[in-house]
Amino acid sequence: MKIVKWFEDWVIIASFMVIVLVTFVNVVSRYTFQASLAFSEEITINLLVVLTMMGAVVGIRLGAHLGFTYLVENAKPKIRRSLIIIGAALMIVFLAVLLIWGSEMMIHQAIRGRATPSLGIPQWLFTLSIPMAGLLGIVRTLQAARASLHEDTSAEAVAERLAQEAAPVIDDAELSRSVHKADANHTTDSQGGRK
Repeated sequence: MKIVKWFEDWVIIASFMVIVLVTFVNVVSRYTFQASLAFSEEITINLLVVLTMMGAVVGIRLGAHLGFTYLVENAKPKIRRSLIIIGAALMIVFLAVLLIWGSEMMIHQAIRGRATPSLGIPQWLFTLSIPMAGLLGIVRTLQAARASLHEDTSAEAVAERLAQEAAPVIDDAELSRSVHKADANHTTDSQGGRK
């Protein structure tokens, strides 16, 4: 799953970088040369779809989508389990619709040879993000539901998880560098150096 996580993250990063670059070049071209780049809009719009679809998958992976967590976390164990399963099932139904209809749309575009107007890029390459997001979203929803079913929802455990999420993460190497730096500054100050 590490490769899938890497793929999800880099599709988002690459899409966003290209959107920013193409938009910046278009703005500079418009104000400097008084000419707009015809292909910029089609690239930006198509990559925005890719960015949105893969961003939704990453949102599922990170648990960043909005939800009624108060109800689920404070429900009795059997009701909590039912709510998690029902929520995951509804998400999977929606993502299956994306997977099936997105695949159909992509196949029809490929068969018809549909291409983008300015650059002539096959349209199905951009549409591929819809069924891919459906498939990856189903996988991530199942993972999230499994993790939620085995998660401790006692008040103490929830408070501890929230505290861990809010606390900055400092690894041992960074901590030892900070201590060394503080010791070096203290030594310099005590020898009459800078303050």
